Amino acid sequence: MTTETESSGTAPGPSEAGHPRRWLIVGAMSLCMFIAVMDNTVLTVALASIQKDLDASNASLQWSMDAYTLTFAALLLTAGLLGDRYGRRKVLVAGLVFFALVSAAGAWSGSAGQLIGWRAAMGVGAAVVPGCTMAVITTAVPRHERAKAIGLWSAAAGVGIAAGPIIGGALLEHFWWGSALLVNVPFVLVAIGLIVFCVPENRGGNSTARIDLPGVLLSTAATGALVFGIIEGGERSTLADAVVWVPLVASVLLYAVLAKVERRAANPAVDLGLLRRPRFAAGSGALAIIFFTAMGASFVVVFYLQILRGYSPLDSGLLMLPLAVGSMISAGVSDGLVKRFGAASAIAVGAVLMSAGLGLIGLLGASTPIWRFGAAQFVGGLGFGLAFSAAMAATVAMVPEEKAGAGSALANTARHVGSALGIAVLGAVLGAVYRHKLGDTTDPLPASVRDQAGDSLGSTAGALREVTERARELQGARDAASQAELKELLPAVRSARTILDRAADAFLDALQTTMWLTAGIGLLSAVVALVWLRGGTAAAADGPGDPAGPVRGGKPRASAGSAASEESPTG
Repeated sequence: MTTETESSGTAPGPSEAGHPRRWLIVGAMSLCMFIAVMDNTVLTVALASIQKDLDASNASLQWSMDAYTLTFAALLLTAGLLGDRYGRRKVLVAGLVFFALVSAAGAWSGSAGQLIGWRAAMGVGAAVVPGCTMAVITTAVPRHERAKAIGLWSAAAGVGIAAGPIIGGALLEHFWWGSALLVNVPFVLVAIGLIVFCVPENRGGNSTARIDLPGVLLSTAATGALVFGIIEGGERSTLADAVVWVPLVASVLLYAVLAKVERRAANPAVDLGLLRRPRFAAGSGALAIIFFTAMGASFVVVFYLQILRGYSPLDSGLLMLPLAVGSMISAGVSDGLVKRFGAASAIAVGAVLMSAGLGLIGLLGASTPIWRFGAAQFVGGLGFGLAFSAAMAATVAMVPEEKAGAGSALANTARHVGSALGIAVLGAVLGAVYRHKLGDTTDPLPASVRDQAGDSLGSTAGALREVTERARELQGARDAASQAELKELLPAVRSARTILDRAADAFLDALQTTMWLTAGIGLLSAVVALVWLRGGTAAAADGPGDPAGPVRGGKPRASAGSAASEESPTG
């Protein structure tokens, strides 16, 4: 039977051997992370079915995806704090139970509005996962094995990104779209069973202190406003719309108020001291950049596979498997590489591999052998797994164990904001370059569909299908109105092949520009790591004093090098 332990400043620390079931615990925490990340992508393959069954608009479909992201990101900090305060196992199980229940309810949504609401509720439940799972790993695994454990946890996240479309596509081959949500239930039941069996309860050192309610509310509102503004900016491809800039400005103001409130709080919800530590801030920044590139690029390549190359959602998901395989391999060996060469070097090498993979995708054409896409994904996956694992381990190593939930949630918030920014910014870049390259190609189309047809390759192809089908319907009509409409449609029908070919060329130009830009941005994480994460120990990097605060027994925190950040060639 599991027992409860307190990670306070005076409680004894874990033995150097760690928890006897620590690798089973790591497996359980990795499964939880897999579930939470998978749900970011599992519904993508079901959007067409949802639109048909629920008569959903394009905007509603987008928000059925974004609602999960919004609540997930907004509540990460709060969920981590609750885990530290009430017990990470309790909060994790409660969040997973809630997540499973609302997933089951969402599977039988009767309208697009209901689905959006249930997806938002799912984000609330899933928000407990990153902070609580990382805190459990931190307290169960000794420092000399922690980077390896975090590597496995990171690999599960990478697999979740690729597995979502595969699992969703396989289910849609046999069941209705709701099965893509209902599949969460058996996954969660397995995860909860493992947690109850092997995970001991543990809390933060300040678990008896009063919760900083103003800090909780301000951090939730500020992050929610930021992510909402980013999402809307990406969908509208502009910052000028009030629905975009108002929440962005509000988030800045709310963060400023949060900083002022937290400086005066006796037990702040957000530890601003962590952000003042160069190594923690640099690690969080590197994570944000890594996920900006990874999630933004994953969003873009879906259009290449499904719209340009014509692969089904399931086949597209299978073609993403090399990314997951590469991520698993590199995350699994990241511990040894970090110990031998240091976290900064590992992150830099990972960033270079990621950028190389993105650059290779930028070279693809409409008829390029598809194995080249797989090879590029594999190279990018190797880089992603290595960079993510090393950056996460280096960042979490700076967090005192009694604040592991809130600290890791802060790093994960940076990661999630980076993901939202990547999808919004790179999606906007792809669209802008496509429209510029397309030029007046769509002029032969009727005015009623011309503007919309120039938005994206999918819109262009869809408009041509609509025009061609309408012309076919009108061919047998004899009335004057039908004949006039058919006459208006004929130029577009005759030019359909030319328009499609030019649209494909415009898309490939846009893809190349977007991928090469993404590759350049990805290299910034290498710069951040080499400038701010290179050094001997956490203490040396952060200056005199105790950079991480006391750990159990009042002893100074051990060097982060054993976990992730020591830049010693011998590890």
